[in-house]
Amino acid sequence: MTTTNALVRYSGAAALVLAASMAKADTEVEIHGIIDVYGGAENPVGEDDWTGKLSSGGKDTSYWGISARHQVNDTLAVVGDLEAFFRPDRGDYGRFGDTETGTDTIDHDVFFARNANVGVETEYGTVRGGRVTAPLFLPMVFTNPFGGSFEFSPANYHTYAGGPTNNHLVGDSGWSDTVQYTSPTVNGVTVNVLYGFGNNEETDSRGDYQIGANAVYRAGGFTGTVAGHAVDYGLDVAGIDDDGTQYAVLAGGAYDFGMFQLYGQYQHIDNDLDEDDFSINTVTVGASVDAGPGQVLASYAFSDGSRFDAAPGAYQDGGDRNTWAVGYELPVGEMATAYATYFMDDIDDIDDEGHNVGAGMQLRF
Repeated sequence: MTTTNALVRYSGAAALVLAASMAKADTEVEIHGIIDVYGGAENPVGEDDWTGKLSSGGKDTSYWGISARHQVNDTLAVVGDLEAFFRPDRGDYGRFGDTETGTDTIDHDVFFARNANVGVETEYGTVRGGRVTAPLFLPMVFTNPFGGSFEFSPANYHTYAGGPTNNHLVGDSGWSDTVQYTSPTVNGVTVNVLYGFGNNEETDSRGDYQIGANAVYRAGGFTGTVAGHAVDYGLDVAGIDDDGTQYAVLAGGAYDFGMFQLYGQYQHIDNDLDEDDFSINTVTVGASVDAGPGQVLASYAFSDGSRFDAAPGAYQDGGDRNTWAVGYELPVGEMATAYATYFMDDIDDIDDEGHNVGAGMQLRF
């Protein structure tokens, strides 16, 4: 056993012991998470060969977490979350290991990358500090049928996953060194406001500051949302060290008709960079329809432009991008889901389309 793996193992065990010891009458502690593994084959966009694989996170990224709530009195509670991603196919922590990208090495994912925060909850809202969910991530997740899948969701691929292109949001799906305010729900509306101080290590955040907000409205079968952020960052792509600010907005909605659900979202990303200013607009539509004991899912995303790495050290316009996916999900009891999905990604100026097909099982706890 390596030193790193030993530390991860013992850190996880210590966290569970700590959670058990905290479970007193005025404190609620919950252990929860997702285990998600799938098998299939893929050939990324721009490549010819298919590769078989057993991987994790087909439907959702696997993670485990501890949530704690200490009720101080009738109007005040202290709350906290610790949530860590892991890869059950490898038994390793994080969403990724040390990987090479362009001229840089991306270090192993931070341990509690999903959430690591503590805060206070009152009748006027909740304030948390630490690592929290980015303001556009959840609005993107619940306004497309494939949710937060980094393997099969067209919306997520155009927003965070990105592939070889530089057209996605910066700042990760979680923000470190951030203060978040969450309002009480009033007439179906909940508002989140975030400010990140930017004092992260370079591997965790590229920016000096991060500002974002979202609002979510729920009434009956309808869910609507608007979200936005401004992130100051330096982008290192193909040897370019380019400073600037990214501005992004997302508006989306979903309606549950009972036998089927419809989804839609619009996203605008404006990269105001020193060397190359460019903006990208993305529209995503989707549906999920009851079929037998499960549901058929389908989604399509279109972006009116893309950027990808191009040597020697220049952004290259990749043209329009079209991505779609179709799949089937089958509930297995109350806590598990079996799924199978086919995904296709096409960028105008890259010759070979990308494909990903897989089937897997997810267990929630």
